[in-house]
Amino acid sequence: MYYVGLDLGSSYTKGVLVDQDNTVCDRLALKTGYDFKSVSQQIIDHFSRGHAIEYPIYTCGYGREQVDIPFTAMSEIIALARAVYDYYPQKTEVIDIGGQDTKYIRISDTGIVEKFKLNRKCAAGTGAFLEEIAFRLNVPPEKFNEFALQSTQATEINSFCTVFAVSEIIGLIKEGAPLPDIVLGIYRSIIKRCEEMAPLQNTLVVTGGIPEYHPMIVSLFKKLWPATENPAHSQFLAAYGCVLLHRGSTGED
Repeated sequence: MYYVGLDLGSSYTKGVLVDQDNTVCDRLALKTGYDFKSVSQQIIDHFSRGHAIEYPIYTCGYGREQVDIPFTAMSEIIALARAVYDYYPQKTEVIDIGGQDTKYIRISDTGIVEKFKLNRKCAAGTGAFLEEIAFRLNVPPEKFNEFALQSTQATEINSFCTVFAVSEIIGLIKEGAPLPDIVLGIYRSIIKRCEEMAPLQNTLVVTGGIPEYHPMIVSLFKKLWPATENPAHSQFLAAYGCVLLHRGSTGED
């Protein structure tokens, strides 16, 4: 028997297939689009090929109740904290950078969520921010990391608003700032947005789809906080935590 956890996010829906030892056997992430029910069913259909799935499935995220099959919904923050604690059973702090928001979570040494905070209403510091900047620069966002590695000195981007940040970047282009320096400055501005959420005091765990596809962000965090961790496949942790919350922890990925 296999168990499914789904994190139905605003940009992507992430699913994990977990066996009876709590080992993740498969993962799948699909663009959410406009229909949570359709994308969740696609993931279930994928996992069902050759695997007997137990219901209900476990869900979290924006669309956690928008599924057509038996489910048990829970908070994405609690689910993410549960999975992080399974990997790092100690006092930690989590910065989760997603497509539409950034989350800060403080986890106690017993795995309890002590504090959490979401980013400002503006999209600055999220995946939507990177996509908007990429569009304005006419550069695919997957190329950002490559450009940042070529930078010799990051430009300073101070705006907290995505719209004003775009205007600031246009000004930098007009002044002749090299593209690699602009891109590195964009990454550093994301770090600033995360810093303002809460003072970091413990081991930092960076998660989410953005660090997964933009590893320079993790490198920048490590320069500021050497005790920074970024587990593999971190954008699937909340989905995995959904299963762990209901089954306990008897194994690991």
